Amino acid sequence: MASYIIGVDVGYGNTKTAHSCFSSGIKLLSSKPPISTRVIETTSGFYTIGNGKLSIQSSKTEDENMRALTMAGIAEELKRTHTTVADVYLGCGVPLTRMGAEKQAFLDYYNKNRRMVYKYEDVTYSVNLLSVDVFPQGYAGVVAKLPELKKSVVIVDIGSWTIEILPIENYVPDLTRCKSLTMGTITCMNDINEALRQNLGKEADESTIKDIMMYGTSDIPAEYLSIIKSGLHDYVTSIMDTLRALNFNPDLTQFVFIAGGASIMKHFLPESFKRNCVIIDDVHINAKGYEDLIRKKMGGRA
Repeated sequence: MASYIIGVDVGYGNTKTAHSCFSSGIKLLSSKPPISTRVIETTSGFYTIGNGKLSIQSSKTEDENMRALTMAGIAEELKRTHTTVADVYLGCGVPLTRMGAEKQAFLDYYNKNRRMVYKYEDVTYSVNLLSVDVFPQGYAGVVAKLPELKKSVVIVDIGSWTIEILPIENYVPDLTRCKSLTMGTITCMNDINEALRQNLGKEADESTIKDIMMYGTSDIPAEYLSIIKSGLHDYVTSIMDTLRALNFNPDLTQFVFIAGGASIMKHFLPESFKRNCVIIDDVHINAKGYEDLIRKKMGGRA
């Protein structure tokens, strides 16, 4: 049986693997929906994936939604090689500030059901989890790149719900200054829609705002584009103000913005701030990092 190393980064907005990204919106149905795209069938029923976000919880291990999203992520990776039966070394992650509180809960959650047989898009998959590793997200994404960065850096992982701030001095994380702030892109989109309601009496859907986050512009009407871009500029300013308030000096410290939310910094961060910044707007970066760390743990090169 073939074995695979697969990293799955389940976020509140999106679930990412090394090669796929899809919405974490998920709903359990009692009967099979008419369209099989992004549908998982387990003994619990049928899960439809997409359109929306994962519900905010004190822990993602409270229900079976994260497991179903992980199953979908594994299937997305396996179908690239037309594989349906596999042994899998699974890598996942939690914020560094939550490693002590959540790592064991994540291990227990995945290890209680290491043999998984399910259907994804009407194809049956049989997956045996050989191992489960939990890594600190953010750090996992950049650990292989640390030799290319300065000795004093701050990793800023911009997610849907939180921004994870991880200072690294001489290639070692400074755990005393790590922060997890509830000012992810969801808060930005809420503020933008509030501004649209006040000025135009209407809202924009998330996909429209996300497109402008990712590409910096859009062919939507000018009055909408102006308000959305203004909101994104304000969001970027609030992130930089927060970093300064935490006593990180942008003249002496290199800021490394990572993950999908980093595209906002790429398009809306003033040029005057960019000289000491690195922007890695790869939405797959944490999932790839989990895989690299498993390979390194197994004796290979990250």
